[in-house]
Order: sequence, then structure tokens, then C-alpha cells
Amino acid sequence: MKKSYFAFAALVVACACFAAPKPEELVACPVSKNLRGHENTEWSISYGYHLTDKNRNMPRVLLVGDSICNAYQRDVVRILSGKMNVTYWVSSYCVTSPGYLKRLALCLDEAKYDVVHFNNGLHSLDTPTEDWVKGFRAALELIRAMQPQAKIVWATSTPLKDPTKTAKSRELNEAGAKVVAKLGGIATDDLFAAMDPLDRNKDWNDTFHFKRHVIAQQAKLVAETCLKALNASAKSAKIK
Repeated sequence: MKKSYFAFAALVVACACFAAPKPEELVACPVSKNLRGHENTEWSISYGYHLTDKNRNMPRVLLVGDSICNAYQRDVVRILSGKMNVTYWVSSYCVTSPGYLKRLALCLDEAKYDVVHFNNGLHSLDTPTEDWVKGFRAALELIRAMQPQAKIVWATSTPLKDPTKTAKSRELNEAGAKVVAKLGGIATDDLFAAMDPLDRNKDWNDTFHFKRHVIAQQAKLVAETCLKALNASAKSAKIK
């Protein structure tokens, strides 16, 4: 616990406006004010499995997301059992929210990750896209700075039952794709494309969330993507 605290404290001192540890290389995240504003209830949940038992040395993936991730993470843990350990952090915060990068840094400091599967978007639908882009880039660069060995996978935000909200999710995804292309070396798990053809009346529980059979489909896609990223990293390491 002390080790994590001091590592985190050092990171905060090094990061101007909570950008990553090398400010001259990074885009500062705009946290001087709460651009999105608060939701009525803000929340944050994190679990890390097999941190000290006999399975602790297996490859590890960090899943970052929101309630969509919180729904599929259980199935991902089951699918990856015996292949990868899972840590997940899910929250209601936008990447521009004050303290988002601090919370992300705590998760990144807890273990060594082979894969980081990252998503942030559905709680950012009321955030100006240009501001979200800055925060999104800062988050990816923080991951890369703190976990340089990890393969980063960006998961696009899922579509919604509401067409207007779906259009904003698509807009953020398109903006995020440009950031990912500029940074390079980041894979994409296109959950939006996989979910968009589904029936809004049959496959959604509410505006945001999916029914159980769709959650199982998402978990399978995420688990397969994480294993593919892990295997790609392993092959790359052998080549070097």
C-alpha cells in the first residue's frame, strides 16, 4: 500500500494538469474546471483478481470502462480463466472529469499489465468533443507512460437506443479513432460496429444497456481481442 501511495504521489507531482509524466510530449487534460459537470450520482468500482495466489504470474489485462464494461467483465473473467488474470475499473467519470487521471493512475500502479483494454465515452455524451479528445489522448498517453510494456486496445463506445445519443457516441468514436491513428501502436475493439446493427427494441434493456444475450456477445468479443493482443505482444517479444 505504501509503495502504491508514494508512486502515485510522485506521478501527481510530475504531471502538469494531470497529463502523463513527460509534459513536453503530452497534451494537458483540461481539469481546471468540471467541463461536463457532475451526474446526479457519480460512482467508481475496481476489482483485481489473482494478485497474490498461485495464478498471480499469468498475463494480466486491465479493463477500463463504464457500466457496459461492468456488465461484461464477469463473463470476460470466466472466459479468460486460466489464460489471463483480470483487473477492472469502471466508473461514471468522463476523461475530462477532475481527478479522472488520478483514479486511472491508481489502477495502473497496482499491477503489471500485458494488455489494457480502454473505453471512455458514454458518460461523455454531454462533453464538447474537442475537450473530450484532449482528455482521451492524455489518458492513453498516461497508460503508455505507466505501462510501456502493455498492448493498448481502445474499445469504441457502444450505440444507444436513442438515435441522437447514438450520433454523439459515433462522433466521439470518430474523433477517438483519429487520436489512436496519430499515437500509433494501439489496437481497436470496435464494439460500436458490432452492436449497431442490433434491434433497438429486442436487444436493449434501456437507453444505454443491453440484454443478457448481448452482454455475453460483448464479453466474447472483448476476451478474444485481449487474447489476440496478448499473443501479438508475445510474438513481437520473441522477434526482438
